Amino acid sequence: MPQQWVLITGCSTGIGKALVDVCRNYGWGVIATARNLNSLDDLKDGEDLRKIRLDVTDINSIQSAASAVEDLHLRALVNNAGYGQMGPLEALRPDELRLQFETNVIGLQVVTNAFLPLIRRCREGQGRIVHVASVLGRLSIPMAGAYNASKHAVVALAETLRLEIGRQIPVILVEPGAIQSEFRATLKRVWGDLPSRVAGTAYQTVVEHYANKREDYAGQHGMSAEDCALRIFNAMNAEHPPRRVVIGADSFWAQIAKKIVPAPLWEYLLRRMNGIV
Repeated sequence: MPQQWVLITGCSTGIGKALVDVCRNYGWGVIATARNLNSLDDLKDGEDLRKIRLDVTDINSIQSAASAVEDLHLRALVNNAGYGQMGPLEALRPDELRLQFETNVIGLQVVTNAFLPLIRRCREGQGRIVHVASVLGRLSIPMAGAYNASKHAVVALAETLRLEIGRQIPVILVEPGAIQSEFRATLKRVWGDLPSRVAGTAYQTVVEHYANKREDYAGQHGMSAEDCALRIFNAMNAEHPPRRVVIGADSFWAQIAKKIVPAPLWEYLLRRMNGIV
């Protein structure tokens, strides 16, 4: 049995799934979680892996998961679960905005509070909490208002938590750019009837442009989920973990550009890039 374990949320696809393999390859035991256990079937079984159902929007599910791993030496928690609710703010329904925050923000903090007592059993400085945010936690783009807001909130939660417990348990904030994953396929599924809602409006072509261009960009220029997962693991496994991990050249340069480009020009460029004329 491994001597140290990490619990990762959102392991069915993308970064979470890749991180399971990376951690196991380096000798960590992994508690892989997902809303649907069947989505974890292709993870190879072993004494270094536990598969547990965990829905970050369901308090009973979270509490059950915490009880199920009390026997393990839990050293780290990676809050990776989340999705993107895209669409123009004017067209979003209140329940869509509410669910975005329930999953990406409130669920993240409820999970953290549930597993924090187990991580506190580690020696001071040995535990780790990782919040996976986004470059969109530092800047905003059109068509992603709900997602932008949720990731800005994750940044605030990570920075606040670090101020409160960081001397005892390091808190690592991860800010990836575009990643080659199923994120954008999920994006289209959660749109629901959004395309029909904006049909015939000025947003119709913008929505179509966003769906196609963002997917093409991620496929051509995005970092692989495996490379991103390795960066996260190296930060988590470091003796002195970094406070922030900016992953991807696009994330790094976008954050630099946001600081130095005059606001009118910055807004003009974002509008042009997203088909808003």
